[in-house]
Amino acid sequence: MRVRKNLIPALLLPLILVLTPGISNADTTAPALACVQPASTPNEVGTLILAAQVQQLTSTEWGIRQGCFKKYGLTVKTTSTTSSTIGIAGVISGTYDLAATSPVNLIQAKINSGFAGKIIAPKHGYSTEELARAKREPFFPNELLLQTALIVRSDSRIKSWKDLDKKKIATQTFQSADHAGLLLGMRSEGVRNPKSEILSMPPSQMVDALKRGDVDAAIMNDPFATQMVLDGGRIIGYPQTFFAEPGSAVVFFSSAEIIKNKSKEMRIFRKATLEINKLLNKPENEASFRKVVVDITKVTPEVAAKTRMPLMMEKNVTIPEIAYIPSKLKKVGFLKGRFDLGPLFFN
Repeated sequence: MRVRKNLIPALLLPLILVLTPGISNADTTAPALACVQPASTPNEVGTLILAAQVQQLTSTEWGIRQGCFKKYGLTVKTTSTTSSTIGIAGVISGTYDLAATSPVNLIQAKINSGFAGKIIAPKHGYSTEELARAKREPFFPNELLLQTALIVRSDSRIKSWKDLDKKKIATQTFQSADHAGLLLGMRSEGVRNPKSEILSMPPSQMVDALKRGDVDAAIMNDPFATQMVLDGGRIIGYPQTFFAEPGSAVVFFSSAEIIKNKSKEMRIFRKATLEINKLLNKPENEASFRKVVVDITKVTPEVAAKTRMPLMMEKNVTIPEIAYIPSKLKKVGFLKGRFDLGPLFFN
């Protein structure tokens, strides 16, 4: 399988980044905030800078606007990046305090560059029921069953996983959970040594790339996946149903060095994030969250209204929760030997 990567800075090279200006963190003028505020103004604890792709910033931005960090005296500022690789590199260099990615990408960063990232808090994940349902057809038109889907154009001849052999396929990150799920999906239909070409690109660019025919298929996540299916894209399946197990799919992480200097801020971030996640699982907060999706990702209100609400994780990530990952990575040749998950955790 040939791989062509975008020109993304290597993890250990000096970071030459043009930072996207931080997304506005001003609270809305809503009469009541979802996070109940203390009677008196809390003492300022400090500031954390979080970097992530726009679709991964939505829950934190919602929490900022709802006063969920402010109530503890913590200021959180956000900036968007085009890939999780840039987020990891930014944490390594100290440009950012936190970033968001999958546990798989953290494992790969440790293997490939020796980066000892530590999970601070979970974002969203999958339930047993979600994963089981998303593996069964029918796949409803204009509606996603998981946050990430493999999508083709409506006129594509690709009808199944085996048809992806010798095709150009876009994914966010090489050797990621999505990439592994793609290979396992193809393997389930007898394609064990695919000759497909894998291209890495941000989800925000996949819609246009797929429409232009630059790629034959794309593994894209919401809200851009919903945008594509509303524009006529057709869902082939969900790579994570072949790879993931119930639990966290995306996490916030930092480095040991940054945590050493900002341990209190990190603990508050984790506490507030778990509170945010719990609030976002409540139907009464759905409308305000969808508004943030529009503001942050710049998709239309129609797309945001159709975007699947993620299952937010309300408990800290544990070793048993992600213990399946090394064996799955070995199965597709992305990992050799043993991998100790213990150092990935911030206690």
